[in-house]
Amino acid sequence: MSKTHRMPLSSKHDFSAGAVARNLLVLSLALASLPLVGCHRSKTYEATVEVTRMSVTRKDEKGNPVSTDLELSYVECPGTQVEVIRGGKDFSACIQPKVKVGAKVKVKIQHAWDPEGHYDFDVLEVEGCPRPPDPNDEASYKVVRECSDWTVNGSRVGFQCNYQDKKDLNAKCPWFRKR
Repeated sequence: MSKTHRMPLSSKHDFSAGAVARNLLVLSLALASLPLVGCHRSKTYEATVEVTRMSVTRKDEKGNPVSTDLELSYVECPGTQVEVIRGGKDFSACIQPKVKVGAKVKVKIQHAWDPEGHYDFDVLEVEGCPRPPDPNDEASYKVVRECSDWTVNGSRVGFQCNYQDKKDLNAKCPWFRKR
């Protein structure tokens, strides 16, 4: 007959007050953090923009574009929102024959939580041409402002830009929302 060794329940599991409190704390923290996961969901938007500038920034030895910059103006949004995006070889080959300066085109935008503690957005596609964002791209930038003519004594002498109240902008174009 084999010898069976039985351990008392209390020595196999730690049911001390400290252990129970620690386990309850871990469980409550895990449950409390669940709603935070849903707070930072990414969302995809579609918008119409005007292409205000397009330039090939690099070509290969055969003269084919390797990277292209597009300057986009968010014409449907209040104020003056300008963004410059850079796309690689596949984006350049797709966009060059399709899009001309002055054209109004559709873009797909991903609005997502940035690890730096705020929302940010990236243009993922322009007029059906995929543009995978490069996290190390330093050529792309965004400018969000309200610009108007600057008039002195009834004569236009230039323009001035102010950073506008974001309430109207975020209501019409939610991908500009940072918080």
